[in-house]
Amino acid sequence: MKKILFLSLFITPVLGFCGDKNSLSGNWKEVSRKKSAKEPISYTDTIMIKFLTGNEYVWQKAGGFIYRGTYKIENNSLDMGARQFLITERKPNKLVLRDDAGIYEFAPYTEPKTGNAPVHQEVNAPVNSIQQMAGQWSVYKGTSDKKKESIDYSRQVKSVEIFPSEKDGTWGNVYSRRDADNAPSWVIKSYSNQTLYCEGKDNRQFKVIKCQDNDLIMESEGTTYFFRQFK
Repeated sequence: MKKILFLSLFITPVLGFCGDKNSLSGNWKEVSRKKSAKEPISYTDTIMIKFLTGNEYVWQKAGGFIYRGTYKIENNSLDMGARQFLITERKPNKLVLRDDAGIYEFAPYTEPKTGNAPVHQEVNAPVNSIQQMAGQWSVYKGTSDKKKESIDYSRQVKSVEIFPSEKDGTWGNVYSRRDADNAPSWVIKSYSNQTLYCEGKDNRQFKVIKCQDNDLIMESEGTTYFFRQFK
């Protein structure tokens, strides 16, 4: 009887940690990155992952886009669509993923509470003319309004160049993440009603939300882009 009781005490917590082998949960923050077990990698683009119900996830690197999607797990292989990992360790306080580029260790984290302080909604000044946005703008963050099964980098914007005056019938260029520096996918043809109207590989519109204090925010096709001018 004592032997059975001892075994049950040992097995119970282990089963409690296992859960569903085909799903993950919680918020995880990268705490270590290595090329191999004994070769650490220096990094600043810390990975944050939220695993949600229904095998959905939210992925973000520090200073980068926020991606939403679905994942699946088979034989410890984590398929997140754009990236695939091997789960090498999985505990309540530790998650280790590996791919061809390295080994990534995560620890649980709790998002800071906002408290009960009143929320003051920012009121952005209207952008009345395209000249207010003149300059070279680079994306530093992006958010999507819904989960994405896959990412089309040919439509994800990386930078915008806006001229202070019209040149050869255009007001600037919009570059996708696949474009070379001298080959923009779209040119800016006009601006009205807080919207940039572009032509190129197709017609595209960008709703301008804000342009002040070195911040340019625009929305297109369900993705909100945050730009800055880096000197």
